[in-house]
Amino acid sequence: MDATHSQIEQQLQQIKKAKITMETTIDQTRRKQNEQDWLEEDNHHLEQEKLALLDFLRSGWQGEEASGFHRYLEDQQHEESQTWKKDLQAKRTHVDTELQENKAQLQKLETKQATLQKE
Repeated sequence: MDATHSQIEQQLQQIKKAKITMETTIDQTRRKQNEQDWLEEDNHHLEQEKLALLDFLRSGWQGEEASGFHRYLEDQQHEESQTWKKDLQAKRTHVDTELQENKAQLQKLETKQATLQKE
């Protein structure tokens, strides 16, 4: 009985350590999410500033060459914006998936801990 009890205690200690590690990992993942939120917000503000600048430049430009260059800049800005949005979305998806996996792992550890405590 003492050997079994000792083994269960060891397993409980290991699970406790694993839970602490997993909770730390979850906190780090949440920080990543916050950083991602800031990046997305900054990107949105930059897009607005670029569009305002393009409008300002459009009002000052005249002639066919200037108009063509303006369309070129708008196209470039749009392509750049789309690339950034796709990249930010991919990172968001990755961080969200990572958080869900970490939460599932923590739940698994808690279930195992509860089972061992009943024994």
